[in-house]
Amino acid sequence: METRNGRVRPATTKATRASIDDEADSILTTKAVSAAYDHPTPRDASIRWRCADHGAPELFDPTDDETLTAARDFCGGCETKDLCLDLGVRRGEWGVWGGVLLEGGKPVDQPRRMGRPRKVSAA
Repeated sequence: METRNGRVRPATTKATRASIDDEADSILTTKAVSAAYDHPTPRDASIRWRCADHGAPELFDPTDDETLTAARDFCGGCETKDLCLDLGVRRGEWGVWGGVLLEGGKPVDQPRRMGRPRKVSAA
């Protein structure tokens, strides 16, 4: 403990290069960052990502069936949709990838509904 400005506080320790590197390593080993390093997005100039210039990214995170249909229609004519879907599955992504709705990299049929699920009566 040390006294600073009339208050008792825990002693301050000087940050070392090793402690800074350890903190950086813990940040860089999160699942999303690791997945992006393991399966990077190809940066080939010949690949035309149709969604790259799309002005409404919320289209690819649908909350209802209409938005999901619009996202699937948008991805339908894309020449890279198979590559996009492959990246989404390998990275464990969420949202529409290659025209398929993914949750944790697994295909699902419809978006999750907001709120609490309906009660099912036990008959």
